[in-house]
Amino acid sequence: MKLQEQITVAKALLRLRLRMMVLNEEYKNGKFKIPIHLAFGHESIAVAVDSSMGADDQLVCSHRNLHYNLARESHFHLIRDEFLLRQEGIARGILGSMNLANPARKVMYSSSVLGNNMPVATGLALANSVMELDSVTIVVSGDGAMEEGSFYESLMFMRYQELKVIVIIENNGWSLATRTSERRADI
Repeated sequence: MKLQEQITVAKALLRLRLRMMVLNEEYKNGKFKIPIHLAFGHESIAVAVDSSMGADDQLVCSHRNLHYNLARESHFHLIRDEFLLRQEGIARGILGSMNLANPARKVMYSSSVLGNNMPVATGLALANSVMELDSVTIVVSGDGAMEEGSFYESLMFMRYQELKVIVIIENNGWSLATRTSERRADI
């Protein structure tokens, strides 16, 4: 990677971290009426996904989608306004944080329902295939969603249909306040 590219990536990482820090401080001060899932430590993957996406590629996220939305959206106030439930937000203040989508920036869907994003990503990829589009669907899920049947059914269908999908699994080792290792056997 050339020096200028490294500087661009470093700036994107810092911008993303600083925006989450601002939201975190406002969240701690009770400014928001909704739950917000921050993603400290996950900035690199969001910046990598953002920089790798082509113009027609699509992103499907889970409830922990803030870092991807911040990486894709250059106007911080649109996301902040959404979390403040303002009309000026990305979705006029009706999606909140766990379902935040931004189709204008190719964040097509996010869901607070565990594992729900995999079948949606499968449907988007299938539609792209049927329409003979060259786009890739990127789906981000978590280790908890791997416990859902729809996760494996979606993987099997994606493979069988040879769909253009990249599946990213984020595993922070926790399920709410319980370590994953305390809750279930390794997958």
